[in-house]
Amino acid sequence: MREAPLAKASLLVQEDLILMRRDERGWRLAAGSLCFPSSWSLQEKFGKPLQEIHQLVPGFGPGTRPAELINRMFDGLQGQAVERFNWSIQANDALYHPLSNVERIDRATNRPSRFPDGDLNAHAFIRVERQTLRKLPVSRDILFTIRIHLDPLKVLDAHPDRAALAASFAQQLLALDQQQLDYKGLTADRDRLVAFLDRMSGSA
Repeated sequence: MREAPLAKASLLVQEDLILMRRDERGWRLAAGSLCFPSSWSLQEKFGKPLQEIHQLVPGFGPGTRPAELINRMFDGLQGQAVERFNWSIQANDALYHPLSNVERIDRATNRPSRFPDGDLNAHAFIRVERQTLRKLPVSRDILFTIRIHLDPLKVLDAHPDRAALAASFAQQLLALDQQQLDYKGLTADRDRLVAFLDRMSGSA
């Protein structure tokens, strides 16, 4: 049996590869090779249109303006690649992070902190997804690529611009509303993370 082109392509690059296809329901997840998921799985998202894929993302559910804008952006995408970044903070260095937002243990209200012994310096990791979108020239499907970058939060302390980076990161955390904090699993730890970053930036 001939190997699927997407499976073959996934062995040639470090990125995870997701194929989005247009039908009467909009852009849906038609195929994928996902090795390093960030709180989701192909099984839970496969075959679903964009608005259902993003149903749990605050402000991006079905019928919302952001969901409509994403569909329009997908429709209007031409040959150029589009790049974006998404970030989160996790309590270990695991690249494979498949639990969905519904299943994630760090959202449980009876868990005061995700970090063992409350040690952010040892256990807090910044997870950044570099995402790209490009429309394929023949099929007109959209190839969505995801590359994970994972570093200890404490690595910022060795950066020459650590004060500015730590202060900016703290501001982003403070700007998250309750829904966003719940979605990112940071409700219990946001204030402690901000205090950690403030000390790093010298503002505490």
